[in-house]
Amino acid sequence: MKGIAAAILALLALLSGCGRQGAQDLSAFAPAEADRLVIYTSHKEEIYSPIIQEFEARTGIWVQVEAGGTGELLERIAAEGADTPCDLLFGGGVESLEACRELFAPYVSPLAAEVAEPFRCGDGIWTPFSSLPVVLIYNPKLVRVNPPTGWASLLSPAWRGQIAFASPEVSGSSYTALAALLQVLPGRWEDTLDAFIHNLWDRTLDGSGAVVQAVADGSCYIGVTLEETALRGIQAGSNIAMVYPSEGTCAPPDGLAVVAGCAHEENARRFIDFALGEDMQRQLVSEFARRSVREDLASAEDGGFLRFPYEIQQASEMRDEVIARWRRLTEGALS
Repeated sequence: MKGIAAAILALLALLSGCGRQGAQDLSAFAPAEADRLVIYTSHKEEIYSPIIQEFEARTGIWVQVEAGGTGELLERIAAEGADTPCDLLFGGGVESLEACRELFAPYVSPLAAEVAEPFRCGDGIWTPFSSLPVVLIYNPKLVRVNPPTGWASLLSPAWRGQIAFASPEVSGSSYTALAALLQVLPGRWEDTLDAFIHNLWDRTLDGSGAVVQAVADGSCYIGVTLEETALRGIQAGSNIAMVYPSEGTCAPPDGLAVVAGCAHEENARRFIDFALGEDMQRQLVSEFARRSVREDLASAEDGGFLRFPYEIQQASEMRDEVIARWRRLTEGALS
């Protein structure tokens, strides 16, 4: 539980020993079913907590949060089926959400017309939240000459065993980066994937949040992460430098998606409208080092990097095959 919900339920728990009558009186403060929302999120707490608290304050809706990796949460929703308590998935690259579209119910927000064209989802099976360029990072104390310059650097033998990269089975942003690598470099994607995994040398991280730390503390020399994660690390004093890939990078959105058959669909929709609002989107830029998906705000931003035509649909359609090959290779079973 977060925000108001957490405070009230903590109070209920604390005073539960005051007797049956006291507990019955306090039960009046518990949320009505119509005022609840259950969110599964892959965002870090420093991102989701203030956003959800603001939503609770504005709407009076009580939000319960379950956090985890995008892949883990998608698998959990699928496994829970009709019994899932989740109303809304908040976070994760939209190609991962698109690949699991059978889990979600379409919703086209009244604010969808404000979204910039490259980030729109026509049928509303997901809604974009923020635009997230993929970048390379390195430790400037350990890499004094010839730092990584682009995607091709990730296949260089010079960095074998020194690349911080989260498993795409767990991390949606990591799958986005992997899909970008496979799209932008020439040749068969299978060969590129094999070469990249060989260069990782069995040093895959458990989550995307560990990439900056691994590079900053010197356990890895270079890494692949999102622009906002790198910028926040730099702002916090982490010993990293950031590079936009010379071949161009992608900046697809992460998303929100209403779970099909959920118990609190209207509240999930209200959260999506809140997330697309101009004030929240401005806050993404000013406080969270993210880029807005709104046309009026995104067009005002300085791109700062070369884009290549990243194909979200292609990344979505090949996700299962890529993840299956990744799993076989990292388990040593790929011939």
